[in-house]
Amino acid sequence: MLKIRPKLILNRYQDLDIAYFKQKGYQAVLIDLDNTLAPYYAKTIDDVALNFINDLKKAGFKVAVVSNNSKERVGTFLAGYDIAYVYYASKPLLRGYRQALKILNVSSDKTISMGDQLLTDVIGSNRLGMYSIYVKPIVDKDSITTVINRRIEKLLFRFVVK
Repeated sequence: MLKIRPKLILNRYQDLDIAYFKQKGYQAVLIDLDNTLAPYYAKTIDDVALNFINDLKKAGFKVAVVSNNSKERVGTFLAGYDIAYVYYASKPLLRGYRQALKILNVSSDKTISMGDQLLTDVIGSNRLGMYSIYVKPIVDKDSITTVINRRIEKLLFRFVVK
């Protein structure tokens, strides 16, 4: 059975209680890019997202952006910053998550994964035993590839996520 239910739902990524999760022993945070960390049309990281990542790092977390988007998209977005990333992650498949865990040298059970899609971010991170957090999308408008997933997710939320 697919594990669709996130362990936590947040209105925005900034609502993460960093101190709580550090105290619980988590060591890393994997963050989806498009519509989680920034709108899908944002060209570069903004100060709010950069400060959030820096706050995670100051608290001792290892951080990586894990995206299904292209190298050009993710690399350009994070250019000039010391932030690990995985592109073409193929979520919900495990390859991209495993790659991020290897880069950060951390185990999945000590990792938090944040994303705005049940069908990619939550299922993928749950399959590896990470602490999955569903973050409500930043903007209502999506890329064409995400529109179908959103329709399915609306149904899933009514029956699976309570």
